[in-house]
Amino acid sequence: MAKKVIRFEPGGRHAAWKKDNIREIPHPEPERDMPDPVEHPALKPQKSGVRVSKSVYKIIAVLLAAALLLVVLENREELTPGNITNWIRTKAVGFGFGDGYPTDLTGSTADPGNFGSIDGNAYVVSDTALTVMNGSAKELFSVRHSYNNPAVSVAGGRYLLYNAGGTGYRVNTASGTEIETSAECDITAAAVSESGKFALALQPADYAAELCVYMKNGTLQYSYKFADTYISAIALNRDGTRGAVASVTSKSGELVSRITVLDFSEEEPLAVYECSGNLILGLMWSATNRVIAVGDMQTLVSNAQFEFDAYDYEGRTVTAFGMEGSRMAVSVSNYAFGGDSTLLVFENNAKPQEIDLPGRAEWISVLGSTAAVLLPESVVSVDLSLGKLEASCDITADTKCVAMADEGSVYLLGVREIRKENLKIIRNVEELFQNN
Repeated sequence: MAKKVIRFEPGGRHAAWKKDNIREIPHPEPERDMPDPVEHPALKPQKSGVRVSKSVYKIIAVLLAAALLLVVLENREELTPGNITNWIRTKAVGFGFGDGYPTDLTGSTADPGNFGSIDGNAYVVSDTALTVMNGSAKELFSVRHSYNNPAVSVAGGRYLLYNAGGTGYRVNTASGTEIETSAECDITAAAVSESGKFALALQPADYAAELCVYMKNGTLQYSYKFADTYISAIALNRDGTRGAVASVTSKSGELVSRITVLDFSEEEPLAVYECSGNLILGLMWSATNRVIAVGDMQTLVSNAQFEFDAYDYEGRTVTAFGMEGSRMAVSVSNYAFGGDSTLLVFENNAKPQEIDLPGRAEWISVLGSTAAVLLPESVVSVDLSLGKLEASCDITADTKCVAMADEGSVYLLGVREIRKENLKIIRNVEELFQNN
């Protein structure tokens, strides 16, 4: 509070001092060093923004929690400590940069069927090793093997490597070797599911074939014996609870293919389908729970009850096929040893979408809604949803197969090296057909 000074003023020459002549004179406030808004931004006038109610944040939090719970429930069988550790290990090892592509092949040769990509990483099984590399050719891991005829099945970050025609097999991840052992008899086919469960097709002495299904730790869960047909292909659903088996036999001198659909908790098959004169080349269990089989004469597509419909090629020759998710892409040509191809895209029924290709397809890799097709002099990518050619890149003469790294780039397997190329947008599709 300011101090007050009382001052007396005379009222006249003989006046007396009166109380009414007394008044208060305020003392001036001392000047203060006021803060400068420039030096103290907090003192600037604050603009009033839109205030979000706390209830909105609560609703968002509830929705996020519900979404997380749904993901956990749908993948509860896969969210084991081992799977989580493997995922973290894969992501951690995947960081960093290699020397770039092209990079030399580990070993002297690799079969095209043992080359592919998963989660953007390239994998290859040569005559001596299984090797996995990221997009810059950094080696994530490499495992030596001594198999005479190596083959591989890949799903969920697991690599099931086996000796086709022999007994040895192993399961590897970025974290290391989970299983390394031998079967009791020769292995003719194998498949691994995203849950880690896997299946082997064996040739026992007392039956034509036997399907053995294992838990991810290698414990036998289920077996089914085939008395008169030989297993040529296996497909498993995502959690490894069901599977489809393609097998072949002969009746009255004619080749007969059989598809057996099994639930591994039941003794009897869910469905059995046979067709004559159609050798099954590839088999998949789609993301929409359909079984799709590529034959040399027909493609077979089941409905949700595993009743099959057939699409006949009408004498055209299958030149290549690729599968992923819910799509199977099959290339057929009017000629056995040359000529352009037509791409047939199957999903939930036996009525494919047809896409003309500017050359003969030699290999197909499918990723999401895009397919990369290896032609004699180039790779073209096809938008499977729109049914049109999108992009392309040139190749070298020794290119054996292609695998999509992502929708904009591809890995290429050569005789002694692996390359990576970016796809360039096709400006004039008609020129591709004219130059062919």
